[in-house]
Amino acid sequence: MIKVYVNPGGVLWKSKDTQKTDRCKSWFSLFLILLILFPCSMLKAQTTQVTGTVVDDAKLPLPGVAVVVKGTTRSTQTDGDGHFKIAAQKTDVLQFSMFGKVTTELTVNNKTSFDVRLEASDFTSETVQFLYGTHKTKTFSGAVATIKGDDINTVGSPSSSNALAGRLLGLISSQSISFGNDASNFSLRNFSPVIIVDGQVRDIDQINTNEIAEISVLKDPASLAPFGMRSSDGIIVVKTKSGSAQKQTISFSAQGALQKPTYLPKYLDSYNYAVLSNEAARNDGSTAPYTQADLDAYKNGTDPNGHPNVDWLKLALKPTYNFTRYNFNATGGNASARYFVSLENMNQGGMFNVGSQDYNTNNDYNRYSFRSNVDVDIDKNTSVGLRLAGKFEKANSPGAGISSIMSALKSTPANAYPVFISDTTLLGGNSFYNGNIYGLINKTGYNRENRRTAFVDADINRKLNFITEGLSATGSVHYTSYYSNTVFRSRSNFAVYQLTVDPATKNKTYQQFGTNANYSSSNSYGNSFSRRLSFDGGLAYNHSFDKHGIDATVRYTWDQYDIGTSLTHAYNGIMGRVSYDFNEKLFADAAFSYQGTEQYVKGSRYGFFPAMSVGYDLAKEDFLKTSGINQLKFKVSGGLLGFDRASNYAYQPYYTSSSNAYYFGNSGTAMGGWNEAAIANPNITWEKSKVFNAGIDARMLNNKLGVTVEYFNKYRYDVLQTPGTSNTLLGLSYPDENLGKYRHAGIELGSDYSVRLGKVDLSLAANAQLFDSKVIFQDEVNRPYDYQYRTGERVGQPFGLVALGLFQSQAEIDVSPTQFGVALQPGDIKYKDLNGDKVIDDNDVTAIGKKSAPIYYSGSLGLKYQGFDFSAVVQGVANKDFFFTGINAWEFQNNGVSAGTVQNLHLNRWTPETAATATYPRLTYGTNVNNHRTSTYWIKDGDYLRVKNVELGYTLPSSASNKIHLSNFRVFVNAYNPLTITKLKDMDPEALFNFYPLYKSYTVGLSVKF
Repeated sequence: MIKVYVNPGGVLWKSKDTQKTDRCKSWFSLFLILLILFPCSMLKAQTTQVTGTVVDDAKLPLPGVAVVVKGTTRSTQTDGDGHFKIAAQKTDVLQFSMFGKVTTELTVNNKTSFDVRLEASDFTSETVQFLYGTHKTKTFSGAVATIKGDDINTVGSPSSSNALAGRLLGLISSQSISFGNDASNFSLRNFSPVIIVDGQVRDIDQINTNEIAEISVLKDPASLAPFGMRSSDGIIVVKTKSGSAQKQTISFSAQGALQKPTYLPKYLDSYNYAVLSNEAARNDGSTAPYTQADLDAYKNGTDPNGHPNVDWLKLALKPTYNFTRYNFNATGGNASARYFVSLENMNQGGMFNVGSQDYNTNNDYNRYSFRSNVDVDIDKNTSVGLRLAGKFEKANSPGAGISSIMSALKSTPANAYPVFISDTTLLGGNSFYNGNIYGLINKTGYNRENRRTAFVDADINRKLNFITEGLSATGSVHYTSYYSNTVFRSRSNFAVYQLTVDPATKNKTYQQFGTNANYSSSNSYGNSFSRRLSFDGGLAYNHSFDKHGIDATVRYTWDQYDIGTSLTHAYNGIMGRVSYDFNEKLFADAAFSYQGTEQYVKGSRYGFFPAMSVGYDLAKEDFLKTSGINQLKFKVSGGLLGFDRASNYAYQPYYTSSSNAYYFGNSGTAMGGWNEAAIANPNITWEKSKVFNAGIDARMLNNKLGVTVEYFNKYRYDVLQTPGTSNTLLGLSYPDENLGKYRHAGIELGSDYSVRLGKVDLSLAANAQLFDSKVIFQDEVNRPYDYQYRTGERVGQPFGLVALGLFQSQAEIDVSPTQFGVALQPGDIKYKDLNGDKVIDDNDVTAIGKKSAPIYYSGSLGLKYQGFDFSAVVQGVANKDFFFTGINAWEFQNNGVSAGTVQNLHLNRWTPETAATATYPRLTYGTNVNNHRTSTYWIKDGDYLRVKNVELGYTLPSSASNKIHLSNFRVFVNAYNPLTITKLKDMDPEALFNFYPLYKSYTVGLSVKF
């Protein structure tokens, strides 16, 4: 039976049966849409069978070459011996294409057999996607990394950002959260880059991987300067797919995956918890809280109510949870109009073990997305494009909130309370623990957030050849709208019970804590919304004169962003870029922007950001033409970039009203009024960076081997920071000022190799990034010792105490300096007295940890053999350390109540018996003033190597797929995050201290083309 519960405001929640019915309706509607949008046409002309063989430069057969009748959906692939067979008409054109080979076209005419040789392609014939247009790679003198969308669309993750891990030189991707549309944090040369999708600043995770045509990572100043005061941290440019002039092609893909956490903490059972609790209490000079009878009961499990032993992680979290994704694409068109359409549905199951209630409290995530990209040539001189896209998301969660549940899992020991009182349905609990974890998941209702995002991009291009050959006018407008509303059907409290048994009468008493509150029934609309509107327009010029080529553009740009009820933030200005090349041997790029924002005082709102790059391809010289070197490009660039980090209208004073603003001698009674809440800084401005980049791009061995070396040096100044000195008499904090000066430098190394070995196609790639930084100036408080200043250290260098190990005896303590005025015991951490005053205090804090930055590296492997394909991507970090502190590391926080878990790592604590092998200090209850401090004792080795993605696929031979009326049929299995090699045993090295665990995913999928 289908049940729908309503109130005067509409449907609040539905039963599971209703949800299933809605999903069926959605898929039926989707099927009808596909039937309407993509009618199939029948081939009517008479055809004949064309056969042939395709070989490479060495005359070896090439399997897997795509053979397409141009302008139709008819296609096939060569078999293991390079043979092909396809139906064609005599007027048809056969197109032969393969990655790493030059695409070749041949007209059938009256021939029925062909011998085709595909030459190795010149990788430098590709183009780089810029902010406003493209640039030939072979004449590009900047620093860029690119990847095609088809290389990332089978990764078993709902996030596009996760799919980029380990694939682009210079871009570091670290997975950060793991719920629903989870994401990765990007770091590009130590900074968070701006992401631009189809011409507007957007989140890359707002589009799915099947929509992406190409991603370019811009790193050099000449490429970045057109973005003005938002350019210094780098830019990721994402271009979505467009249609092509061919008959309609429909593709469908389906993926199903099982996901599981990469790592979960290992908390001790009740018996070991009680043993360590007694030990900690004795160390503190207190009475042991557990008797021998308690220990026996925990060990034997004879009293589940009074002495419970609950594995909360096992109770709360499922061992695996599901992930599915379905995608339909259609593309086609003719010489005048082209289209690309995409529809996708993605579902990620929740990881909580939920009960059998009629409503869903799990953290499920569901997403529908669509895209329609259309390009039309109105006439031979005018073309327009329209890109429409949308995303509809539904994120469900328990009413208590995910973070509250995960926090409870980290802070509730196994013996805190039973899940249920035996032989009852009463939730266990007590005065200290009144939030039963099972109840938090199942008895607090649910919250359901519905999110809608819409994207509109329109552009027009008009050739102005009647003025001069190569001149054109162009303009575009971009709009993004985001809106969400949350349905709350939750309750703030529920009752828990503690059972007591009278030892004489055996009578049971159930003591109640808390009350069973009513479920709320409220809709909260418009709790989050944002809009962004952008426009750019100008002139472009592209023309060649004999051996000289010029490509130039100048544009006006305007971008406005509104979020919620906050004040508008906008940028506008002009940008220009000109590129010149001589015979593809000497080339140069110059770019600038003059941009401003209302966030600064009038008269100081605009800045000028120029940059230039030059390049020289030595391989074009005659003396190297027979050397086997296909490209040897030297390049250098430099420029001034900016970044706007100021808070809104920081140049203006800020006032607020208060009921107790002033005291005018009215017997100490406060009077209402307005008072200054923040001091203005009328001189505040944007941060600036002088950036230098130099590099070498080389390709050798008939383009089989490629090597890239990049060096960059960035000097940042006018960096906003809080002044180190202030006057407390003002009663307010000083505003941020442009005081900081920093230097960042590094080297990027990349290589790729592709070769054919017999019938096997092999491709390899490796990247490494070595970055470092230095604080040139930082306005600091006066410090008593030079070793305490941050200036001169690495940016972000941690400071703390230098640990000398653990005290082993009272005699050692007696001859050592005092430490923070506390009574020390053997097993406490011993610190180094840096200033020699025989007292350990904050004056002994200094720079600790590694003085050089981590080294990031990645690699990939690709293999193809006849219909089989295999790929793998790994990434890793070396020279990295981190501090293992807080609730994730320290024992019995909050005196063992409400944050009092202990883990396996605490078993190796210091005792007189384990003094020689202990890796953890003596145990204490709550915060230990001496031990629980930032020091070198808590530094752990954060190096790791992680297999990010492994995939094995098989493509059915065209002779077989054609029999079932398909042009392509492929099945694959994929593993995401399947293996990590690290010295860490107590957490995931990629997501330290996350409340929500990262996951590994095992996927089975298929893709077909019609």
